[in-house]
Amino acid sequence: MAKDITESCVLVSYLTDFPFPFQMALLSALRQIAGVTAGPLSDALKTELYTLVLGTISLPINLPGTSYYQGFQARKKLVSILEQMIAERRSSGDAHDDMLDALLRSGDDGTREKISDEQIIDLLIALIYSGYETMSTTSMMAVKYLSEHPRALEELRREHLDIRKGKSPDEAISYDDVKSMTFTRAVPFLRR
Repeated sequence: MAKDITESCVLVSYLTDFPFPFQMALLSALRQIAGVTAGPLSDALKTELYTLVLGTISLPINLPGTSYYQGFQARKKLVSILEQMIAERRSSGDAHDDMLDALLRSGDDGTREKISDEQIIDLLIALIYSGYETMSTTSMMAVKYLSEHPRALEELRREHLDIRKGKSPDEAISYDDVKSMTFTRAVPFLRR
């Protein structure tokens, strides 16, 4: 019983304190949306985004000290960080292959209206928020489900090991292998 409680506490900590799926999804979204890689900038964005998320799911009481209030403050900080990123992009003149670059260039060809910096920032916040929320939440719930259902975890292991047996040690898993993982693909949708 003590082992179960310890493992449960570890899982709760994992699910609440910047869980790995959250970080992985956020870094992926930041790289694709604004070319941001792991480092001080991504850490600052992660901290403010996490506070913003907590504010959006809290009671709407806008008093100092509440999660809701802190969410507003985090959004202001995100806006400031993104304004600085936009200014740096414009001053450098370098081309980047990401969403921010496409938004900054929108309207340059005269075929459509130019997007304001305020609109770009709102879009970036929405994209970053949605880019991590669904994937990280699904990943966390899959981990939680598997920790609570050992038979499901065993079936998942069996499916993965069966695929691995048919490959050499240095051979990567192919897209066809992933498509054949019917149980793995179902795990996020399993219910108690």
